[in-house]
Amino acid sequence: MPPVSRDIRKTPRHGLLWFVALWLLGVGGTALLVLPFHLLVAAAMRH
Repeated sequence: MPPVSRDIRKTPRHGLLWFVALWLLGVGGTALLVLPFHLLVAAAMRH
């Protein structure tokens, strides 16, 4: 029986998983960065 490679860095699925994880992290970080400005604009529009 040939040895099974445990190196998962070479699989395309692993690369796609990293891409999705980093994309979600970027979207979440951007949302958290913009939230205070959004709240400031919303408060200014009420006055």
